[in-house]
Amino acid sequence: MTGIETIGETGNVLLTDREHEQEYCGDLLDASATDTRAELTVSFPKAQTEKTGFGSLSSSQPAKKGVISVGDVMRSAASSSPDFSAPVPMDAVEDPGNLQAIGTSISRFCEQWDRQAFDIVVCFDSLTELLEHASTEAVFQFCHVLNSRLGSVDALAHFHLDPDAHDDETVATFQSIFDETVGETTDADVIEEFAQATDDDIAALTDGWGEEAQYSIVGDGDQDRPDEVTEASDEEIAELLDGC
Repeated sequence: MTGIETIGETGNVLLTDREHEQEYCGDLLDASATDTRAELTVSFPKAQTEKTGFGSLSSSQPAKKGVISVGDVMRSAASSSPDFSAPVPMDAVEDPGNLQAIGTSISRFCEQWDRQAFDIVVCFDSLTELLEHASTEAVFQFCHVLNSRLGSVDALAHFHLDPDAHDDETVATFQSIFDETVGETTDADVIEEFAQATDDDIAALTDGWGEEAQYSIVGDGDQDRPDEVTEASDEEIAELLDGC
């Protein structure tokens, strides 16, 4: 377990402390100054109902606030893309198992706010609910790619996971791809098939994500995607996305 005091202003954090979950969530969102902070909440229906809704757990109002509502059928039908001129731009993904759409939506916010030089903080609530709609393999690949993208814009992102809802091997597997874990940890072995995934295997996943996600995930300059990954075949991409 890592305490909040050891975590810097950037990185990707797995939050597994159920007892102090809301307190830690607020602390992680408050990691940067309010006048330069852009806060994105990715929320699922259960989290919206039982916890915070579209509100923020941070103690101070950020300069920018955005919301992605996953599994919100009515909102997704009414909006095609977030209006970044609105006080609180909102986006929605109707199908919580559509990892491509979730990744693309997060990428839009990151691209917009990174260009405006904001300090980006992200709350993803929750991986446990996401795993109810997509396979463990697909969610692992999704998190691996998303963490790389968030790192490219120096975001501080935390992902909620209920350790009681998963076996130790699954928890250990997700621990392995985050910079820090706050809360319960396990010494169980990482699921072997995920540990052996190559960088090219993971990067190929982004080829199905549209222009915004491709920009956001691979970044610029030295982080550009290798040629052999951009040329992944339709069959390879379909295999990677099987179960999403």
